[in-house]
Amino acid sequence: MNAKLFPRGVVWMALSLLSAPALQADWSFAMLGDTRGEHSSTTNGVSTHLHTVAEKIASLNPELVLVAGDLVNGDDTNTSSHVSFSQQYASWKNEMRSVFDYTSNTGIPIYPVRGNHDNNTGELAPIPELQQAYYDAFSAYVPFNGPNYGVTNDQRGFTWSFTHNSVTFVGADQYFYYNQTPGQDGYHDLDRTWVAQQFQQTNSAYEVFMAHVPIFMTEGQRTPEHFFGDNAAGFQTRSNFWNDLGAAGVQLYLTGHLHNETVARTTNDYGDTIIQLLAGNGGAPLGPVTVDLDPGVELLHTNAFYGFSMATVKADEMTIEYYSLDTGDNSWTKDTYVTHIAPSQVVPEASSAVLLAPALIAVMTGRSRKRRRNPRSVCSSGSSP
Repeated sequence: MNAKLFPRGVVWMALSLLSAPALQADWSFAMLGDTRGEHSSTTNGVSTHLHTVAEKIASLNPELVLVAGDLVNGDDTNTSSHVSFSQQYASWKNEMRSVFDYTSNTGIPIYPVRGNHDNNTGELAPIPELQQAYYDAFSAYVPFNGPNYGVTNDQRGFTWSFTHNSVTFVGADQYFYYNQTPGQDGYHDLDRTWVAQQFQQTNSAYEVFMAHVPIFMTEGQRTPEHFFGDNAAGFQTRSNFWNDLGAAGVQLYLTGHLHNETVARTTNDYGDTIIQLLAGNGGAPLGPVTVDLDPGVELLHTNAFYGFSMATVKADEMTIEYYSLDTGDNSWTKDTYVTHIAPSQVVPEASSAVLLAPALIAVMTGRSRKRRRNPRSVCSSGSSP
């Protein structure tokens, strides 16, 4: 083929289309949290409903699963159980084996973060043995790329980020910065700069942030729903952080802690929308559903059942559906409400990347061959050769 016979613009267009990203087929990921057991009755630190929840998730075959903390009871077990922290996480893995088999390392990958029950139930200073048990159980199964500031603040294995297809996920551990100030004691910060940087350096169509404690109040519990603090300084920190995340393109904040399912629309100072999603109670004692919103927060959906959320990623949107468990007969219901999230950039369609370029080249190739067979036709309307 004589490249000189092709207009340069046509050649560039064809090569550009061939190098464009191919269409990604629809795919899904599951979200849940708070899979711990009942304090008074647990014998292994894990919910008796988790096995049923895990089997349902596995039957839907998502590509990955996110777990927003409180995997086990931790130090909040009754005195008769005498189950160690490492035994609790071993029990958790066993109940989740239909999703991922930690013995054979096969199945659907699971990406967790810690909750307060994985650190210290009473929001007090970290329990080193509990932290170590969590690390030993899961650090090998999440990206080992979290921030590291030395021995006392090495978040690798706890905080992580990765991109899968068209979605960037960042999971942040909220239990590295313990505040001992009277009246402000507890955990009210995370590595905000590192989290924002992970999203700023990506151009994914969808961006998902996950941590255990809600950042906006939807149910009137104030302190449990205001991770950065229930005071002016905390609200300002929240505002700055939400502005950074919104500017970086984050659309979804996945959280837990309140033991129900709540979907709320939040807006930062620049009008960027971020959905705060309590993705579903994976088996912890059910929490009451009340509605008491922070100013500017819009409640979209709520329920008080055990269950999980399932996101389906498409070229033109992400949809999130909600599955609820009837513990009486272990039957499942899919809610009629669906969350719709638009991409921050359009995912290329197959017709342009896969179909148009070959067709264009084929057409031009055919023209070139015709010109080779009948050289006179090239100059029939111009001057003689």
